[in-house]
Amino acid sequence: MKIDVGYFAKGVWKKSEKKEGKKAMFGALFLKECRQVLKSLVYYIYVVVFVLFINSQMSSESVEELQEPVPGQTYYGETVTQDETLIMEGTLADLVQDVCHNSFATYPLGFYKGVNLTAEEIEQAEEILKNCTGKSMDELKEEMEEHFGGYAQNGMEVRMEAAASYRVPVKEGFTYEDFETAMEEVCHLVGRGSFYEKESYENRVYVPMTYEQAREEFDALCTKDNLTRAYIRLFCDYAGIVLAILPIFVGVSGALRDKRAKVQQVMFSKPASGALIVVSRYLANLVMLILPVVIVAFLQQRPYYDKAKEFGVQGDMWAFLTVPGVWLLPEVMIVLAFAFLITELTDSIAAIFIQVAWGIASLFGASTLVGNFGLRLVARWNTFGSAELYDTLKEELFLNRGYYFLLAVICVLMTVIIYEIKRKMGTNLKRNHYPFEESFGKAL
Repeated sequence: MKIDVGYFAKGVWKKSEKKEGKKAMFGALFLKECRQVLKSLVYYIYVVVFVLFINSQMSSESVEELQEPVPGQTYYGETVTQDETLIMEGTLADLVQDVCHNSFATYPLGFYKGVNLTAEEIEQAEEILKNCTGKSMDELKEEMEEHFGGYAQNGMEVRMEAAASYRVPVKEGFTYEDFETAMEEVCHLVGRGSFYEKESYENRVYVPMTYEQAREEFDALCTKDNLTRAYIRLFCDYAGIVLAILPIFVGVSGALRDKRAKVQQVMFSKPASGALIVVSRYLANLVMLILPVVIVAFLQQRPYYDKAKEFGVQGDMWAFLTVPGVWLLPEVMIVLAFAFLITELTDSIAAIFIQVAWGIASLFGASTLVGNFGLRLVARWNTFGSAELYDTLKEELFLNRGYYFLLAVICVLMTVIIYEIKRKMGTNLKRNHYPFEESFGKAL
């Protein structure tokens, strides 16, 4: 039997040629979509809002204020405590101040709502305090004024120290279970979303750091985080807030572009596959959304990279890429993929309303600003450092980000399927009812 080697060689060549043709087509589509994004006003609004938000939030983190702790300082910062006695004393201190001013902050739907109690409700709150402390409201108010009067109210640092050190001791024999019951009564008076809910008060009582704690934190900042990684984690915390919402506008705008231009039928008739069109458009939007994030992260990191040298530490030069790559990229991926999927499915801007609600719920649903990632879209880490704590929680973060990475891939695949179904229906409809449009599409 004679084997025609040339026949097989010709087949392999055609397959290779076809593969190279797809790569060239994908590259051309990708670059075209990038140019389309750059023509969009929505994209520039996204960039401006993102930059303004980051600059306004990160400006408080001054690199000049970062100093090595030395013995004898009056204040070394604060740290969250899990000590039950301190939690009770700190929470009751907040309650005394709120009752005195009759002003309670609540966040029932994620947004701030100030609550003022009636005279009868204030009396009930005062009675709760008396049951917890064994002291009348007049005694508690006098002690509070005496405490804050002992601090010079001139600077922010002094005021923070005064607030951090203010405590209201519980009466003898008062247990943590009694305290939980008392706080439930306060929540009944104040309403939902107050600081007196268990998930809140167990994660918001801070205590002043000692020199030893500050020294340990500083050493971990230099040796484990190389300074720059700690700062970029904080950057990702703030960036993650706006990236849970802003990309949806760019994504929906891009997904609706063909419909607005009334060229859907033309696009359906293109030789490129639906997967090639959707994936190239998705990746182009993703790259353009991530690009300003990386640039801003690099610029924000630079002063801390230089500061690390002053401490004799080699900063992580690539932290502006690696940390957002894990922290922010999956978040942008799922928001953009969700925009493509819902918009392709509904041909409307419904994705914007759903995503805004999801982003706000994720942001305000967290019980702490440091960790507790779970499956929340917005991963919070609103602190500079805490390397030891991050080491214990990073596996949870990786699982969280991996989940959204896979979910984004699934959403893109579903978008491709929907696009192909609509493409087949549209092509058949056009062929049967719109011969003029078919000729016009071929001409294009």
